[in-house]
Amino acid sequence: MSKKPSVTGRLVIFRHGQTPYNKAHLMTGIADVPLTALGEAQAADAGRAIAHLRFDKVFASTLSRAFNTAALALEAAGTQEHLRHDDGSFMISKSKDIVELDTGDFTGRCHKTDPEILNWGRTYDVPLPNGESSKQVVERVGRFFDKKVLPRLERGETVLVVVHAGIVRAFDIVLGIEPVPADGQEMPKRPVPNASPALFEFTDGVL
Repeated sequence: MSKKPSVTGRLVIFRHGQTPYNKAHLMTGIADVPLTALGEAQAADAGRAIAHLRFDKVFASTLSRAFNTAALALEAAGTQEHLRHDDGSFMISKSKDIVELDTGDFTGRCHKTDPEILNWGRTYDVPLPNGESSKQVVERVGRFFDKKVLPRLERGETVLVVVHAGIVRAFDIVLGIEPVPADGQEMPKRPVPNASPALFEFTDGVL
């Protein structure tokens, strides 16, 4: 019996463009803040960087900074006309499972200077005050990946996901790039630049 040929799927993930909160080093969470002019330009740059790919499906969080970044990127790419609706808008599916970590009482406060934030122990399983824990976020991102993305990658599709810094870090864990932190352990804090696409290739659904 001949071996079944391998199928390669591609996943592109990136964070939204700059917002006023990013510029001022404020914790944003689920606050729905807009892109700055620089953020819009970053989104367009990201689109040009991925113009060589033909996306079968595009996802974004329900927050406007992610959705608008996705739309601006697709427009700037100039190669995704197959994803347009009749009214000219792009086919972008929104998902609550990939909104940013809810920063609760810390929302709108400077994470570089606020004493309470600086002294808060950011451990994997402990929610921020009236917010979420990184563990909760990883669980919902994992659910989203397993149900919405992985089946498409297994079929050899190319998928774009535009999200937030905390969600990019959650994907690091979901995709096995970073180990799952133990309860009580700190979440990895690698910097996540605005609108910087990362491409992952999956062969038969495996990274």
